[in-house]
Amino acid sequence: MPEETRADATPSRAVTAWTQGLLCVAIVASGVIVGGLLHEPDPGLTTTPTSATRATTEAEPPQPSFVTPPVTYPTQIPGCATVEPPGEGGLMGFALSGEFGYDNPAYPWFSGPKAVAMSTALREALPDEVVIGFAPVGESLLFQPILGNPGDSAEFAKFGGSTEARATLRRGDLAGSLSVSVRKSTAPIPPCIAGELDERRPLADGTTVDTHDTWSQVDGVRTLSRTARAYAPDGSVVVASATDEPPGLGPTGIVPLSVDELVGLVNAPGARITAPVPPGTPDPPEDCRLATANAAAIDEAESRRLDAVLARIPLDGLTLDRPLGSLRPGADGSGGVCQAVRVTTAGRRSRLSIAIDAGRTTPATESAVPSSGQPVTARQLPDGTIVESRELRTTLAASSELPRTVVVTRSSGSTVQVVSAAESPAEPLSVAQLEAIALTPGLEVS
Repeated sequence: MPEETRADATPSRAVTAWTQGLLCVAIVASGVIVGGLLHEPDPGLTTTPTSATRATTEAEPPQPSFVTPPVTYPTQIPGCATVEPPGEGGLMGFALSGEFGYDNPAYPWFSGPKAVAMSTALREALPDEVVIGFAPVGESLLFQPILGNPGDSAEFAKFGGSTEARATLRRGDLAGSLSVSVRKSTAPIPPCIAGELDERRPLADGTTVDTHDTWSQVDGVRTLSRTARAYAPDGSVVVASATDEPPGLGPTGIVPLSVDELVGLVNAPGARITAPVPPGTPDPPEDCRLATANAAAIDEAESRRLDAVLARIPLDGLTLDRPLGSLRPGADGSGGVCQAVRVTTAGRRSRLSIAIDAGRTTPATESAVPSSGQPVTARQLPDGTIVESRELRTTLAASSELPRTVVVTRSSGSTVQVVSAAESPAEPLSVAQLEAIALTPGLEVS
């Protein structure tokens, strides 16, 4: 492994770009990139502190050290006729606006079914022994909506406009993270730059793939990463990056995907922007979250048992866009497990969500007290189960959604919350229908 860079060195453009990509990944996950910056990196934030830095006053907090592999130049890179010197790099951000969902008119090549088809192609390209971690829908290798449009800025028009899928991966005892982005580009393939790639591979179909196996170190903690970047003849730019650091955990020391396996991912035909969407491909599943703060976590084995119970619930007269029985952890760290589906009944559509919590800390009778003007009714069954129902009716013209909620709380504290919401003039499911789902035997967390 290469020796660490000197304390006063400037990070290579490759590492700056890699770090920038991870930063954008984290911010895009929250729905907005706030930026518009283009400046030189601050050495105090991106390198090991020099002796002058260490001599700061006690009032100044210590700066984190950031160490990357040294870049040798001049050098040769396999597959590259010429190699350009590393640049200075810098931070770059975009100000994205608009909530188009999967139907952003600036990107006619992309849609909800297209996202599902691309996600399916990625899953099929993963090695058989690699398992996608039990995580919310948006963190389960599902391509997300493209935010913004090419007119936002000149930088965004050149580098932005991508959809991204991310996931935690498990391979035996190993764990890590994977991020894959896809965008359309009319720009030529960039030159080979020292420090940005280890090899450039021409593939039989005309695709060019750059690979990079590297690391970075912050305050003595080293993270390994591997990247494959494909430039396809149809204008697709597909980038797959894997690290040895699962979200929320420290580095494990081994990246769960090899460079060749990443090359296979970015070369999956179904991930191309021009790949046709198979007939009957559904829209993406919706993310969901629990309304209860700090809901208790439910492990994957218990969630699969609950899935089997949900799958057996009769739903006469209702057409669902996907079957019940695909519970996932709540988004945004809300805990518990949940699933949201679209329902069609009598030609009208509504949204049905089911959320299950392992244990409620507030007694159900206390939570039944209205906090926002919603009429709430509650009754207790002979076994101690509390059944609450509430319905929000509003005269505000800006709020046309009419939600109806049933919450069942067992004596153990295990809760099942079922919510139906519909856009006026459609009606949500009835209280009786929601209760029938929430009171299904077997949905209590064991």
